[in-house]
Amino acid sequence: MLTKKQMSSMLVILVFLSLVVTACAPVAPAAPAAPAQEPAEEAAEAPTELSLWTWKIFHVPGLKAIAKNFEEKTGIKVAVTAYNPDEVYRTKITTAAQSGDLPDVLSYWSGGHWDMAATDLLLELTDKVDDEWQSDFLPGTFDRHSVFPQDKYDFCQNDPECAYKNIEVGQVFSVPYLAGQAWFVYGNKAIMEEAGLDPNTPPETAEEWLEMMKTIKEKTDVPGLVTGVQNPDVLHFWVYNPLLITSCGVETYDAIYNGEDSFANPCSMRVLEFLYEVAQNDLWMPGILQTNIDPADVAFSQGKVAFDVGGTYTLGFLLAQGMDADNLISFAIPPLEGSAYDQLEISSFPLIDATITNDSAHPEEALEFVRFLTSPEQMAIFAKATGDMPAVKVPADPETVGPAMVGLLNALSDWSPFNDSEAQMLDAPSKVLKIGLQQFITGETTPEELAVELDKANEAAWKDHGGS
Repeated sequence: MLTKKQMSSMLVILVFLSLVVTACAPVAPAAPAAPAQEPAEEAAEAPTELSLWTWKIFHVPGLKAIAKNFEEKTGIKVAVTAYNPDEVYRTKITTAAQSGDLPDVLSYWSGGHWDMAATDLLLELTDKVDDEWQSDFLPGTFDRHSVFPQDKYDFCQNDPECAYKNIEVGQVFSVPYLAGQAWFVYGNKAIMEEAGLDPNTPPETAEEWLEMMKTIKEKTDVPGLVTGVQNPDVLHFWVYNPLLITSCGVETYDAIYNGEDSFANPCSMRVLEFLYEVAQNDLWMPGILQTNIDPADVAFSQGKVAFDVGGTYTLGFLLAQGMDADNLISFAIPPLEGSAYDQLEISSFPLIDATITNDSAHPEEALEFVRFLTSPEQMAIFAKATGDMPAVKVPADPETVGPAMVGLLNALSDWSPFNDSEAQMLDAPSKVLKIGLQQFITGETTPEELAVELDKANEAAWKDHGGS
């Protein structure tokens, strides 16, 4: 397709050639003048086309569906291109920034775009995201991460290596369109049904969940649980912590980690005992200690295990592996009976933002598209197509967003106890905890033994740290 510059050059050449031909041609009798006609300006101008880049290949169908809807509404085309893996994408952006060839709309990791904003690569959106638009975003996404905050400004000003000291508090250069969080469980409905369980009713407590896993193992011989246990952070942050904070409440949770209470506190011991019982009942998938996050999700998608612990972002991966959304149930990590909170409330965190680059030749049209992209109607289409959670409020309707997304949306809250937590997890006790949770699986330790070791490590660490 010719650019406007190329079209203009060709027009000049054609006019010049016509003048040459006219000058050299024999003179003919004058013909009657033809009626004057208006120039066909619309035919001369190529239709506006925008470009959007992402690094998430499985997002492309969802983004293209939205682009098609935008073209039908406005006549403006949007070309969606994915560059993968992450490092290839970053390199592509760096090269394009140097040559002035960035796309109109650039997808980027939430909170990671401030360096680009500081070097004038991004269009400022501070006065363009009005109250009505802001109201569409999930709490804790746009307001906490797209608007440059005071604490980030203060930190940057005091950091000699900070590259965005020229960004002011309150400035905006992006809007989020993908959000997420950990602490979710996915269940295989077919396996649940085969075991005689209701595949549409999630467990209300951790004990009920444990009994479901036992029943599945007994009736179907399918292992109960998988997650990326090879990564020592997974059991700690995705399973133990949500169970601990719901069991103990945020104040006690903080006190335990901050050396002011004990890991032998009954609310903590119940969590350790639950995870120990999962191992004692042989409910983990075989080879779990050699299984990382992606292989765990793949095994679950292949029907090799009944439940998979992950995050909102796990759903899109499962669907990309070919798992049927109708065969999935999703729910937040259920609390133990008698916990301080009767459910785990989860607040969302932005994961991917849309930015408009200053290389764009059509910034107004790009802004119109980004607003269209982040509308609840279009984000619902994105959610159903990709299985990824939008950063925009969409209805928890299975017909609109897909059945597996409903459990994730229903668990979302404006508040989470983790938002209020001031726990400091020092390295030494965290290492003991991670190893100990893995040793439950190998049978090398017990909850009582681990609690003692945790308290010793925590006390020594806080002493070295100078106290809490």
